[in-house]
Amino acid sequence: MKTIVKRRPLGATGLTVSEVSLGAMNLRMLKDREEGVRLVNFALDQGINLIDTARAYKGVTQSGVEVQSEEIVGSVIRSRSDLDEPIVIVTKGHGYNPQDFEADLMLSHKTLGIEKRENGLFIGQTEIKLVVFMHGIKADRWEEIQETGAIQKALELKEQGWFHFLGFSSHYGDGETIRAALDTGAYQVVELPYNVYKRTLGEDGEPDLLRYAHDKGVGIVNMKAFNGNGMVATSKLIRDICSITYEDMLRFCLANPYISTVDAGARFPEEFLADTKVSTLPPLSDEQRKALTTEADQVSGLFDNICRECMHCLEKFQCPQGIPFPEILGLHSRYTIAKALNKDAAPYAGQYAQMGGPKADACVACGGCNAWCEYHLDIPAMMAQVRKDLA
Repeated sequence: MKTIVKRRPLGATGLTVSEVSLGAMNLRMLKDREEGVRLVNFALDQGINLIDTARAYKGVTQSGVEVQSEEIVGSVIRSRSDLDEPIVIVTKGHGYNPQDFEADLMLSHKTLGIEKRENGLFIGQTEIKLVVFMHGIKADRWEEIQETGAIQKALELKEQGWFHFLGFSSHYGDGETIRAALDTGAYQVVELPYNVYKRTLGEDGEPDLLRYAHDKGVGIVNMKAFNGNGMVATSKLIRDICSITYEDMLRFCLANPYISTVDAGARFPEEFLADTKVSTLPPLSDEQRKALTTEADQVSGLFDNICRECMHCLEKFQCPQGIPFPEILGLHSRYTIAKALNKDAAPYAGQYAQMGGPKADACVACGGCNAWCEYHLDIPAMMAQVRKDLA
């Protein structure tokens, strides 16, 4: 396949992947299903050979149609007859015990439309290299994985040919769990957040877990390279004091020698094309990386304890009061940053006032959402602050 995107080894898997990959989480957030189909086709046209999806990446589009990221990815690949190399699909499930892991895996097979043949896994006529993740592991989930024998079951299913490589994803604040999982030797791929504003799982950590995983031959998928979905609006607020662009953020991650691929969660072909073009630029020098980190550190404190609207909390949890709390907390995050920068925060209060449906005052502080926040935020406490600031 012709490609303008450079390739890198995916750890010791033997696979070589595009150093920019398509993060398919946002397919559930588009205007309609057709927009998602166009985006996946466009990524494949650019020579992208790794797509990152998940069982829980599903939702209702702006046109009111229920979609699943896995289904869109599978249907697009099945419709193509020009893909002349295997496509690497990373999918993730919340199965932390043997039964749930197997159930998620089989459902992913069905939704993606994977056929298990004697000579491998295929979607239509295209060979698939399937990487299955245990999604968002942290202390309690890791304890369940260990106690129930989930890894052993996963390795049995891998041996039977249901998938090719076992992996996991995790987040900031879970360094001990990440290291423990890597030390088992059971995982060949890992997905971790890392960006110029937050490098605690990289060079600012002790140890540098990106290097730690790389040295063990584990392929690294870099997520949150742009610091979360809410960064588009937030970057406009900090533009006066921070000149770091999206191009800078992506180049910073691509310059890290331990990263196999950067998961670019674009929503439109134009955005993804911009990402692929960045990957063709010369690597940043050490001096350029240092200059970016120095500038980023001047504002990174503004992003502490705010909602980045990553939407992971909604993958397994629905607020019993029907409160769209990621949207509310994302709005409050921008309000908080505006206040900290002595900017006009009134527009955010106005947007909150105009929101329809249940708002922060409907929160009963049940705490059910907290277990699903990958950033360990206390969501009920934050909703209480919203009532004080925006009500």
